Amino acid sequence: MSDRKRVGVVHEHDVLRRGIAGCLEEDQALALAYAVADGPPPEPIDVAVVSPRALAATALDAPVVVFQETAAGTTSVRGARVYATLSLPELTAEQLVASVRAAAAGLRVSDHGTAREPGRLDERRLQVLRLLAAGDTTKEISTKLSYSERTIKSLIRDVEYELGARSRAQAVAEGIRQGLI
Repeated sequence: MSDRKRVGVVHEHDVLRRGIAGCLEEDQALALAYAVADGPPPEPIDVAVVSPRALAATALDAPVVVFQETAAGTTSVRGARVYATLSLPELTAEQLVASVRAAAAGLRVSDHGTAREPGRLDERRLQVLRLLAAGDTTKEISTKLSYSERTIKSLIRDVEYELGARSRAQAVAEGIRQGLI
């Protein structure tokens, strides 16, 4: 039983918190360490499932899965290791458990529910990163790749998220450090 991943749940909505905890308790690979409304107890965990509000208010030293009620943009907080952002619409218990298990294993979960190693970019995002490194603006990248500026902005956010960067410049630096460009 010691090889089970310890999970902490911090969510202010009682029904959602209990539902998340219930889904996680059914999985034999996971052990629920705590489920609280705010401020996790000082108990070691392998992964945390939190609301956006709890993420902003709580310092966590574990991979984080953000669970929100609506489909919104990716949530990030400086210093937090967000490995997945899940939204309630259309989310299944199996997807929740799989995302938590992936985060506990150090894998990020994409918007499409597939796990991948941190820092791994598909070809389209690599193209965007290379053009950022060349100094191109959003508009120039949009023109060169024949995508809308809105799509390019979304791809840039994806690149920043996947590389754990807080800015375009940091994404380029991290891309160079990892040998991606």
